[in-house]
Amino acid sequence: MNTQEMTPRERVLAALDRKPVDKIPWIEGIVQNGIASKVCGETICVDWSVAPDGFPKTPGDILAAEQIKVNRALGKANIQFSAFAPIFAGKMKPAEDGSPVIVGDGQIRTRKDFERLFVLPDPSDRSFTENAKLFIKNKGDYCACACVRLGIGATLLSMGIEAFSYACADDPSLITDIHGLYADWTRAVVPVLEEIGFDVIWAFDDVAFNSGPVFDPEFYRAHILPKEREISASFTKPLITHSDGNMNAVIGAFLEAGVNVMYPFEPNSGMDIVKSRRKYGKKLAFKGGLDKFALRKSKEDIKRELEYKICAETLGGGTIFALDHRIPNGIPVENYRYYAEFGRKLLGHEKYTGSPHVRMAF
Repeated sequence: MNTQEMTPRERVLAALDRKPVDKIPWIEGIVQNGIASKVCGETICVDWSVAPDGFPKTPGDILAAEQIKVNRALGKANIQFSAFAPIFAGKMKPAEDGSPVIVGDGQIRTRKDFERLFVLPDPSDRSFTENAKLFIKNKGDYCACACVRLGIGATLLSMGIEAFSYACADDPSLITDIHGLYADWTRAVVPVLEEIGFDVIWAFDDVAFNSGPVFDPEFYRAHILPKEREISASFTKPLITHSDGNMNAVIGAFLEAGVNVMYPFEPNSGMDIVKSRRKYGKKLAFKGGLDKFALRKSKEDIKRELEYKICAETLGGGTIFALDHRIPNGIPVENYRYYAEFGRKLLGHEKYTGSPHVRMAF
């Protein structure tokens, strides 16, 4: 075990590379403002509305500062800056619980729609790059994550499930044309982000239901994987991929795409992070897997979930502590505080005097 004191950024990068760390790093995606404000004891206001708006509207220094307040209160290691190409969907409205924008029906249902509507912004837009630089200037010792989409997630959102499903059979080239433009846009924007100083590329592409992937895995291999493998090979920073749902059928394909770590491993969607670690642990780092629903139960339920998952995950390295989803406002604040406090002990950030088999993981 590496006992030298590491910064939050150093812990994350070492874990992503499956190397020893002094303490297991903790990353979360969105901690919603309501629960964050209660835990921090002060108002937290992060504008997470990045879909379909693309680039952040908040000035980079403020965006970094608001997230760092949460990190200091909880022990988190990451801050996030989004660079999403816009999606083409209707009925967009804010969620009632303060989540990012709800995406409605896809508008690119036919090739005529594609030719008429599909225009992406300049990925080298000066206002965007200057704001990203301001964010990095104020990131401190935290791991700066550049949030993007590789392409398939934006394609699904812009087409809608129905149109996408028909096109899989009737016009696969429509899917590959849309996906190709999204992927090329991401390939153009990522080098800008890497040069500015971001540490990690975090790709958000939801492609699965609880029952399995939206598409046939063979369709993904034939029509989507070659392009995503091509663009991810151009990245110089570690790549985290995100998809809710049951991703078991395509983990192997995602490995071929050059992924360093997968997230979130939702246990209620049939994902078992312990089994996946045993199967893929020499090739892949793991993030997530902690059941968000446990935080709505008793403290004893939270304790059991953390002790089992953290102990099992940490064997062999390559572990990043995280829930299997964003942190919603509806979680009881006392439960979230307990999750954070007990989690920090298990991660090695504070003294833990519990069962020896957990301590041995550190």
